[in-house]
Amino acid sequence: HTAPGHGTDDYFTGIREGLDIYCPVQAEGTYDETVPDWLQGLSVWEANPVVVERLRASGHLLHHHDYQHSYPHDWRSGSPVIFRSTEQWFISVNEPTKSHGTSLREKAMAATASDINFVPEWGRNRMRGMLESRPDWCISRQRSWGLPIPAFIMPDGEMVLTAASTRAVSQAIGQRGSDAWFSETPAQLLEHWDVAGDPDAPEGLKVDQLAKAYDIFDVWFESGSSWNAVMRRRGLGYPVDLYLEGSDQHRGWFQLSLLPGIGVTGTSPFKTVITHGFVNDRQGRKMSKSEGNTLDVGTLLESHGADVCRWWVSSLAYENDVRADDELLQLAGESYRKVRNTLRFLLSNLGDFDPSDMEATDVPSTSIDGWALAEAARFQAEVRAAYDRFDFRRVHLALFDFCNEALSAIYCVAVKDRLYCDRVDAPRRRRTQRVLHEIASMLCRLLAPILPHTADEAWRDLYGEDACVHMEAFKDIDVQADANWPKARKVRDDVLKALEEAKASGIEKPLDAGVVIPDPKGDLKAFEPELADLIGVSRATVDTTAEAIAIQDLRDQPACERSWRRDATVSERANGSMLSDRDWEAIQASG
Repeated sequence: HTAPGHGTDDYFTGIREGLDIYCPVQAEGTYDETVPDWLQGLSVWEANPVVVERLRASGHLLHHHDYQHSYPHDWRSGSPVIFRSTEQWFISVNEPTKSHGTSLREKAMAATASDINFVPEWGRNRMRGMLESRPDWCISRQRSWGLPIPAFIMPDGEMVLTAASTRAVSQAIGQRGSDAWFSETPAQLLEHWDVAGDPDAPEGLKVDQLAKAYDIFDVWFESGSSWNAVMRRRGLGYPVDLYLEGSDQHRGWFQLSLLPGIGVTGTSPFKTVITHGFVNDRQGRKMSKSEGNTLDVGTLLESHGADVCRWWVSSLAYENDVRADDELLQLAGESYRKVRNTLRFLLSNLGDFDPSDMEATDVPSTSIDGWALAEAARFQAEVRAAYDRFDFRRVHLALFDFCNEALSAIYCVAVKDRLYCDRVDAPRRRRTQRVLHEIASMLCRLLAPILPHTADEAWRDLYGEDACVHMEAFKDIDVQADANWPKARKVRDDVLKALEEAKASGIEKPLDAGVVIPDPKGDLKAFEPELADLIGVSRATVDTTAEAIAIQDLRDQPACERSWRRDATVSERANGSMLSDRDWEAIQASG
């Protein structure tokens, strides 16, 4: 038994064996007039028991048994599917095209071999394997909604579809919308078609005798042509820089954009394809409403905010399937707040700073500010390179590490004293503010693709309510720190360890200590003015003759009541307070 008109395997068997592609079932699922009269008009489901009884009555039925088996069902309605062979529109992938003389399959295989960048790289072989084995593309569907295939039918049944007639219909729909196909006559739809001047028009064609066909395009043909409607027609650039979708789209949107693009232009419509995995529940199971393991996006956005959700997504190795639940988003919220709080610190110390003074403020390479700018330049280069590779997880980690370590744990701690206690217009304070402004501006730019709302809010705080970070380009920071900064950083770590050990002798607070640092080669002398702030102690000196780090106990010396530092200049002032020279100057300057 085989039925070439009612199933894919049977169809190809019929083609191979030269059988007629016989399909006696009509569109509504009933048998037509070519079957015996006792079956005509019955649906296939109604006919099944009738056939059984007919065979039994005639003595031809050897055995009848009902059994349960797998059968394809429509995923929307849950109804069983009837396979019917019908006339359809196809795009051939094997026939040579008129424009470049090779088939779409050959051109697509060549493009995916070398012309397209795949992220991750395994997407290349996946897509090529599907292209290699794919059949011709059936682009027609029989549904009551969708974009119509602009074909017309002559009285003798011949189908009319030429390049010129299609352009005429396109012009009509462009003027009056796609509903015009359903509401207007063929004459109205083809008012701009010069039949006599169309060499592809059938002889004897009369527009007023045409009927409209009602097949619609496969939706993949529509979405697969978006590069033309969105980019090429509007002059926005072709090929498109990037296509981004899930791993199922090597068979779908990626492939079915590639074929029309190659057919029309001869080249791929995209330069790069990014493939991501899918979101599963915490146990790694596919999310399903029936299983009750889905996440409600509205609730997530309301609970955590859009930027936290984006921040979480950026932390993932997106090329694989990922797991999600509310607890994971809560953890993302905690790390997001560390980044946001770093930005808040930078912005909160710029209220009295005029950005126009930035260029006039020199930043020595041996200052903690010079180190911070150099770190920012290195960090920005790393992040931009990761963006260029679409390595968003690397971007996420670099942003978090820079905010949490270089800024929060080192730089922001080191400059708090000068920001809070120096005279408002002190050169050192202004220099630090310049660096804070430059780093905040850089952070906003780098965060914008991942945290658009947070970045834009901070950007407006920097540049005014009418500013928008998303209209800005990345800006280079060209700064080199002193070559001996790694040694200074190493000294900081060593002194912090020594201070931890000094707690045993009663020195609980770093500001109760001074430190003498061995510097046999004199490499650290230029950093001496910055070392106390970098380490967080009251005093720091370098000594070329010292052999080991020495912690000085300063608890018996007076502490500044304003900065809490046990500075050698602390003394009682005219107002009765104990202040260092620096802090007394700031008090007097503020009036």
